Amino acid sequence: MRDRAPDATLSHFVHIPWPQPDYWRILPAEQRQAIHDGLLANDVVGFHTARWRLAFLRCAVDIAGAEGNFGNWTADYRDRRTHVAASPISIDPEEFDELAESPAVLAAEREIVERRPERLILRVDRTDPSKNIVRGFRAFELYLEAHPEMHGRVGMLTLLDPSRQDIPEYSEYLGAVQREARRVNDRFQSGGWIPIDLQIEDNFPRSVAAYKQFDVLFVNAIFDGLNLVAKEAPLVNTRDGVVVLSDNAGACEEIGDWVLKVNPFDVAAQAEALQLGEGERRARLEAIRSHVREHDLERWLAGQIDELDRASARVP
Repeated sequence: MRDRAPDATLSHFVHIPWPQPDYWRILPAEQRQAIHDGLLANDVVGFHTARWRLAFLRCAVDIAGAEGNFGNWTADYRDRRTHVAASPISIDPEEFDELAESPAVLAAEREIVERRPERLILRVDRTDPSKNIVRGFRAFELYLEAHPEMHGRVGMLTLLDPSRQDIPEYSEYLGAVQREARRVNDRFQSGGWIPIDLQIEDNFPRSVAAYKQFDVLFVNAIFDGLNLVAKEAPLVNTRDGVVVLSDNAGACEEIGDWVLKVNPFDVAAQAEALQLGEGERRARLEAIRSHVREHDLERWLAGQIDELDRASARVP
């Protein structure tokens, strides 16, 4: 694109985490060079977090040989200057306000309320290995071991959207998720109580309905560029729900002051976070809501345009 339109103002936004330089060494030098060479042909390269921005600029220096400025977040490369931005994407709050009261969501919510346990732990994910679902089930198992008084009173509703099932590794991972849910349920279920309610279906109205009803939202991704579920669900929740969030999810940089942060590899710590503490639940949830409403999708889009305007005005 740069070769064909040398004077165009170009921007590329990366929605996934960016690995640090050493991780790129699993690829041949020619490939890792080509990836960074291509991205540095843009005037702006954007990421969801300062963490991913730092990793990219470090890679631009170490892999591509760019001259990096870590004060103004620019990379000078091949007689061009690329600005590296950090700007977390958001959602349209009005859209979710409307969805929450739509007939499809209200019908799904009635079904959840009829079946819900006293305490509802929710996870809504794609069946992607990076989402860390198997470890999440093991954390819930440890929680149930430590809290027999909650047997029959707590449940984990797991709503999974089948993802990339044409790829063998993804298909195998879904099988592992199903086996782990069965194992935990076989160990603890009694008297009609099934601890893990696993539903595998692309059903967004049901997800929004579950957002409204969670007591704990469990997001323990191994790595995530952002994870919009952590911003969507609190917006419409009606139960002063707690958000348990992986510190490797991009959203943690943005809303980390108001969540229970967990290491995605520490199953025991995740189990402890599921203890459903009552402290400051409403204040935490309201803080997330306020932040998401102020930093909405429209503001994010305006920021992308501002970055392009600044880039077109810059002189290398």
